[in-house]
Amino acid sequence: MASAKTRDFEVFETIIANAAGNVKTIDLNTFVNVAEMEAFGIESISVGIDPTTAAPEASLFITQVALEDLSAGFITHASYDSIYLTFQDMLTSAFEESLSLGDVKEIRYVPGGQLQVRADRLTSSADVNLYVRITGKISKLSAADYMSLALTNSLSN
Repeated sequence: MASAKTRDFEVFETIIANAAGNVKTIDLNTFVNVAEMEAFGIESISVGIDPTTAAPEASLFITQVALEDLSAGFITHASYDSIYLTFQDMLTSAFEESLSLGDVKEIRYVPGGQLQVRADRLTSSADVNLYVRITGKISKLSAADYMSLALTNSLSN
């Protein structure tokens, strides 16, 4: 069973969605000690248009957060490594968002490593300044929980 070592806290990142696609890295090893069987428990992710965006009403972008390298492009959201995916079109009000959390506690434990954030501007002509806010906590996992997490990760790749 996981026991919380911290209260919930937020990790912030900014990224610019442009035509080429931008990628940012969040190093979870800054927060967790894998040798102590700690994991970062992701509880929520939100992505929004930063107020510094020139024309937010015309924004059209897609953003993904994953455990896998996104520099070559997006990965399928059916992959275990894809944690969050959002598509927003402000002109048509089209919006889709999907966060992959655990079914039981609605938390996704990530045992260190790196989260990749990718943002691409789609057909709009202006880049979109975005913020990414990840809420979670550091937890110490039992040996059985950590083994289950490791097996799920290795069998899913």
